[in-house]
Formats: sequence, C-alpha cells, structure tokens
Amino acid sequence: MKDRQENDNLKAPYERGGSSFGNSGFMNSFRKHGGMRYYVLWLLSRNPMRGSEIMSEIQRQTFGWWKPSPGTIYPLLSSLQSEGLISKRDDMRFEMTEEGFAYIGLDKEDRRNKRYDTWNVDTIIRDIESNITFLEEEKENLTSADNTRIENIMERLEKLKVKK
Repeated sequence: MKDRQENDNLKAPYERGGSSFGNSGFMNSFRKHGGMRYYVLWLLSRNPMRGSEIMSEIQRQTFGWWKPSPGTIYPLLSSLQSEGLISKRDDMRFEMTEEGFAYIGLDKEDRRNKRYDTWNVDTIIRDIESNITFLEEEKENLTSADNTRIENIMERLEKLKVKK
C-alpha cells in the first residue's frame, strides 16, 4: 500500500484522479471565455498538428497539470474547421488557413519574419536584457563563481556581434 501511495505522489494530479489545475475554476473560465480556442489556434500557427498532438503539447506546456480530453479538443477542432480557420490535411494534421492567421492577428509578414514565434532573435535579446536587469538588481548577491560565468557569457556574446 505504501509503495502505491508513493507512486501516486509522483504522478500529475490528473493521473491521480484528484482535483487538479485542469478541473479548477480557472480552467473552466478559460474554456468558457474562448481561451482554449485561441490556445489551439496559437499552437497550430506554429506548425500543423493532430488532435492527439495538441493534447500532448498542452500537457507538456502545463508541466503535466492539465491534459485536455478528446471531448474538449475534437469538437473545438471541428468548429474551427467549419468556421474556415483551420483545415485538415491528408496526414490527419490540422493546419491554419489564411483566415485563421488573420483571426489571431498574424499577417503574412509576421509569419515570414517569425515575429509570432516565441523563440526568435528579438525575443531572445529582450529576455537577455531582462535577465541583465535582474542581475543588476541582485549585484550584491553575486559570487566570484557567478562573475566567472558572466565573463564567459560576455566572451560568447562578443563573438556574436555582427562585423560592420
């Protein structure tokens, strides 16, 4: 009995059958107010996916706290498809249509420049700037080992600079 209890503690809440983030008031509100619709469209704007892949990706992004059910995902995909926002390919993956991209506010230039992508150069540089601001605020807590690491990072960043 004790081993089973310990194993249950290693599982995400939805796997244990108890209450979880996915069953909370937040998630009910999220679904009720169309959050799921935009979340799925955002996922599909990045690359085509099957419904099962969407469920797994949401589970991954919520660190296992929530995995939407097929009863949530497939009716939503059907609705988005009938509205012309997504289409289903021969390989069973759903992809965004031009109407879908317009619906979430991504024009062709945004997609070509990948400005919508979370991992682009502009976003990464902004993140670095934010992290530097944090380090500036925490300067008195830095150790000599931290200083060595910062020097190594500075050397690497120096090599990235574009020569004029």
